[in-house]
Amino acid sequence: MFGDGTLQKRKNKAFAVWIDQVRRNEDIVRKAKVLLENQGLKVHFYGYGNKTRALVYSKELFLLFQRIRKEPLKFFKELSKEAKKEFIGGLLDADGTVTDRVVIYNREKKLLEAMRETLKELGINARVYKFGKIYGLQVHRKRDLNLLKRTIRSLKLGTCLPSVKKHRRLQVLKDEYSRRRLPSAGT
Repeated sequence: MFGDGTLQKRKNKAFAVWIDQVRRNEDIVRKAKVLLENQGLKVHFYGYGNKTRALVYSKELFLLFQRIRKEPLKFFKELSKEAKKEFIGGLLDADGTVTDRVVIYNREKKLLEAMRETLKELGINARVYKFGKIYGLQVHRKRDLNLLKRTIRSLKLGTCLPSVKKHRRLQVLKDEYSRRRLPSAGT
């Protein structure tokens, strides 16, 4: 949600939070849907044009994501080690590319540097570099890529769904994330 999410306070004073992806990346929206439903939120899941959207109305979630966007580095530093890994995987799904290397793009250089330190603690070498007006966090060595795939849950890496047929992905996601909770707005 930090990477691809949208926040909007509507004229009717409703607090809307949503994520859109092109249909080929619908699994990312489905993952967000499951996570949001596990928080007890009613999710409006639908397609339009060549995109898929998961939308919720929640003031608490709106305020949480507003806070994350305002101070992403502070939010990241407050997370547990496991939550940091989840955040990295989510940002990879939203703003990353996977080719012969993995790169996560963001304009917040200090956030990427903090993520690099977390990866370093996990034994994964990464580097931060300038890419036009933004920055990239890159992992490119084969050893580090293999460790990243085993350590970070990301749909783009395929580690979240090992050897699972595509039609069973939603159930796997529900099972995997059923006990996870979003941090409260006060953390």
